[in-house]
Amino acid sequence: MRMLVAGASGLVGGSVLEQGLKAQRINGLVSLARRPSRIADPKLTEWLPTGDDLLSGLRPEPMDAVICCLGTTIRNVGGDKAEFIHVDKDLVLGLARWAIAQGVGSFVVVSAIGADAKSRVFYNRVKGEMEQELKAIGLPELHIFHPSILTGPRKEKRMGERIGIVVMSVIAPLLPDNYKPMPHEVLAKALLNCIGSPGGTHTYRKIRELAKT
Repeated sequence: MRMLVAGASGLVGGSVLEQGLKAQRINGLVSLARRPSRIADPKLTEWLPTGDDLLSGLRPEPMDAVICCLGTTIRNVGGDKAEFIHVDKDLVLGLARWAIAQGVGSFVVVSAIGADAKSRVFYNRVKGEMEQELKAIGLPELHIFHPSILTGPRKEKRMGERIGIVVMSVIAPLLPDNYKPMPHEVLAKALLNCIGSPGGTHTYRKIRELAKT
């Protein structure tokens, strides 16, 4: 299998890259990123953008699957809603259209619990619109993941999120499954394992189940 991972510099995408390079069924892995990594592996090819837009790094080459871990926060883009939409919606949809053109069989994307195109919450609405438009593109196998808050060693400091993780970890036994903290490496394994299975929207229990297969 030859696979492309977008967003490999992030928490989840980095784990997908790490686990994917070790997976026997993957003989070629392409990382679409703004900066080269420090990974030296014969299975890894890195596509870097030729312009300002990340998608300028895409090439017309066949691929069996795409895992999209692109995403940011409104804080990371300085409160710029247009830039947030560009990263969390426009880049994802552009990648999906490229996948269709290359005959990609499986498209996997990390969204968020609460995604709803009709939501009054900006973040949830953008995620919901992204999902809605992805489904309309007509991908042959589409997997949408709805994890709750993710745990793991982030590169950037998110104090509010760190506090939220601590609080949610303490009360996790009392929370509905879909809102329980999700270890980033578990989500990454599920993203890899879902390829070739029936598409759909996956929440906590299904993600855990996929991570075991």
